[in-house]
Amino acid sequence: MKNIIPILSISIVMFNCAPPEPIIIEVPVEKEDKLTLGTVQSRIKKGMNQTEVLEVLGSPNIVTKNSKGNEVWTYDKVGSSQSSSSGVSATYGQRQLNQGFWAFLFGGTTTSAESGSDRSTESKSLTVIITFDSNSNVSDFTYQSLKY
Repeated sequence: MKNIIPILSISIVMFNCAPPEPIIIEVPVEKEDKLTLGTVQSRIKKGMNQTEVLEVLGSPNIVTKNSKGNEVWTYDKVGSSQSSSSGVSATYGQRQLNQGFWAFLFGGTTTSAESGSDRSTESKSLTVIITFDSNSNVSDFTYQSLKY
């Protein structure tokens, strides 16, 4: 009996100090961009119906009808990215870290890191045109991918 009270006390303390079960929160993940050149080339085929095209590429930007009365879906995506290369590995505010400790501490120069860098902007455009027949199946599709 003398040993049971300390054992119960220790076990109560141990179980009460155990970490709680982790809480799992599911965060909805945004779907990745469906309209890529690789997706169009590998997954769009003649004979697919409109529902299958919607599942692969999503909603079109423009829906029109051609001279024969068939639906034509147009997907258009434009994007750009910037890149720069320079000899400066890091900057802090306007001062460059490669100027030395004392120059950084007491002011140094305030030249921008861009002065010795090579900046470039690349723009990309992807246009996909899908023509459907009278049965709402893909009869023809074309695409154009540009980088400038």
